[in-house]
Amino acid sequence: MVVRMAREGKTQERYILCIDGGGMRGVIPSYLLAKFSECLIQEGDSRPLVDHFDLIAGTSTGGIIALALTCPAEKSALGSDGAPPSYVYEPRKRTLLQRVMRRPASYDKAGILPPSVDLKRISTLYKEYGKAIFPKRQSMLFGSLFIDKYDSAPLEQFLQEMFRDVPLSEATVPVLAMSYDISGTGRPFPLCSYDDHQFRFWEAARASSAAPTYFRPAFFTDRETGENLVLLDGGVVANNPVLYAYAHARKLYPDCQKFHILSLSTGRAELNLQISKKTGVIGWLDPSQGAPIQKILNAAQDQSAEIFAESNPNISYCRVGHALRNSYKMDVTTEEAMANMEEEAEEMFEEKETEMKAYAKLLSTRTVFDQLKLGPVEPQPLALEAQDYASQATGA
Repeated sequence: MVVRMAREGKTQERYILCIDGGGMRGVIPSYLLAKFSECLIQEGDSRPLVDHFDLIAGTSTGGIIALALTCPAEKSALGSDGAPPSYVYEPRKRTLLQRVMRRPASYDKAGILPPSVDLKRISTLYKEYGKAIFPKRQSMLFGSLFIDKYDSAPLEQFLQEMFRDVPLSEATVPVLAMSYDISGTGRPFPLCSYDDHQFRFWEAARASSAAPTYFRPAFFTDRETGENLVLLDGGVVANNPVLYAYAHARKLYPDCQKFHILSLSTGRAELNLQISKKTGVIGWLDPSQGAPIQKILNAAQDQSAEIFAESNPNISYCRVGHALRNSYKMDVTTEEAMANMEEEAEEMFEEKETEMKAYAKLLSTRTVFDQLKLGPVEPQPLALEAQDYASQATGA
């Protein structure tokens, strides 16, 4: 059990977690999250990692991870990590005589922090379900020109089994999953727990991960407006969701003076493109080079997001990730590739270990949890209550 005291007043600093898209490369940020949780424990803070954040945002595979982190653990197929409850305490109001006599403050339990899913469990999902979602297929040189590369049914089945029918509005921490709506003129479409339009967790995950050419778009109806939506993977507009996360955090917390953002990459590939004066349409789409135009657009988008975050005086930005040694396609599912990605994730952590530990130290000082709903405190046996009160009164 970890004891933390709540205090009155508005929080002037907020904490945001952002997770990039990248298909099976989601192995990398899931590994980094487990390592980061260890940093927090080293600071003497065993509270659920997720509960420290004021907003968790993700795109595509990062959106699935963000949603997995914030879906009520007892309602999803992931379940909780089994850790003992973490209480939040608030000071009892002292009388004038107690203040004059300088009696030590006493505290009451204000509530229980929502339990966390097992972070290591999230990383195993890629190994367990990757091959079902991205089955190895025979060459479809011409067929793939007319149909999506993969059937979306296994992906939808996985998401429905994992998130069940939990409403997005029940997120334990505010969450945002990026998508893009092409039903009209085209618009970024963040799926948010605080403006949920009655979407379900699994639907938000499906929309955020509807990667063009890999899966068909997600066709959903906005239950509030009645609009028919055609939603694509959020990576078409924000593979790194930091800009949209910041914009939404400003609306959620208008009094905040500083946003501390931890941004986890899925690793980036070096361009290393061979572009000639006679490249032409085929050259820009050359699959042997990973579709050069798409790689350029993705790289430019990520660079713009980082420039925005690093130059904004209201943001403290910790970005974890580097160029990958190997080029991992978003649908690679071999055990060797996943083992290699975890090795690269370990290298990323070691490169940014100092910064991540500094961020963990900031989180460990948090005492206000106004961004989430505390669970009820179960009544204690009278003897235990008396013992607890006595220890607080004596300052033990």
